[in-house]
Amino acid sequence: MWLETSSALYPNLYVFLVAHPGVGKTRTVRAVKRYFTELPEPHIAPTSVTASSLVDALVKAKRTLIRIPEGPLEYNSLLIAADELTAFMHKYDDEMIGVLSAFYDNDIYGQHRRGNEIRISIKSPQINILSGTTPSNLIKFLPENAWEQGFTSRIILIFSDERTIGDDFADHDSSLNKDLIHDLKAINSLVGEFKVTEDYRTAVNHWRTLGEPPVPNHPKLIHYATRRRVHLYKLSMVAAVDRSDTLLLTKEDFNRAMGWLLEAEVNMPDVFKAGSGGADARAMDEIYHFVLVSDKGSGVPEHKVTNFARERVPIHSILRVIEIMERSGQIKTVALDKKTGQRFYSAQVPDLKSGDF
Repeated sequence: MWLETSSALYPNLYVFLVAHPGVGKTRTVRAVKRYFTELPEPHIAPTSVTASSLVDALVKAKRTLIRIPEGPLEYNSLLIAADELTAFMHKYDDEMIGVLSAFYDNDIYGQHRRGNEIRISIKSPQINILSGTTPSNLIKFLPENAWEQGFTSRIILIFSDERTIGDDFADHDSSLNKDLIHDLKAINSLVGEFKVTEDYRTAVNHWRTLGEPPVPNHPKLIHYATRRRVHLYKLSMVAAVDRSDTLLLTKEDFNRAMGWLLEAEVNMPDVFKAGSGGADARAMDEIYHFVLVSDKGSGVPEHKVTNFARERVPIHSILRVIEIMERSGQIKTVALDKKTGQRFYSAQVPDLKSGDF
């Protein structure tokens, strides 16, 4: 299925589920794989690949759709479903990133391997990615300049830190939803070009006239913002086939796709906040906890805090770290010994409603 804009646009997506351990990334990815394997001709990429082996896997992932009277349609489609991003791609590799960027755009792909004189040509390559990762691993994996390149603008980051508390011993139905399998098979058999209603076209043009608000303003999302309209069109196609077998984009599909996109984007900056903690930040967390548990009501003496801190940060950074913790409200001075000039610190308990100290 595709939508004609300046060229054919296909609804494949690159989605990264970003969350701390224990939130449910692995369960989500594995559930997707279970449903996907219920479809005819399911092609899933190996867990760990190189750029060349990914190309080889895509060459084998050929699908054929019978069309009457047009004749059969052949294309290559592959799903990358990785519980953890670094299990699929151990390190940031320019060759792999270039290959993934090319497959996202569904352009004709060619490769010539001199060693074996092998020529590979894929007329209609398509890849979908659903991968889990933690914020710290994502920030560590992607170099700083990657956020200024095309690959990261093709990714939709889904961040959550929500943990659901349930009864581990309650009866759970682990069987697959038959209605959902039926719908997925119906979607899997659709083929053709999407058309748009006048209402959909008007909604898109009005949004563009306004400047496509609200535009993400985080520095690492500047280049992502240039591809938001493409994401909107892809999500609109997903919304349309979920609603009906008719390949027609309506204002309802625009609104639903926009809701998905904005819900993802409002949480995207939290990815960088959650993953940016360095050595000093981790040391501050430990110092805060030390002061919290050591305070018996009259504060913790400055020399104890300093001795604890010197085992975790360089000597020249101790005073700076403690000063930052005071200014940020993590700890505060509750008493001062006028004779010795020694301070006594107490930890500030955060306001759970506001998230502030």
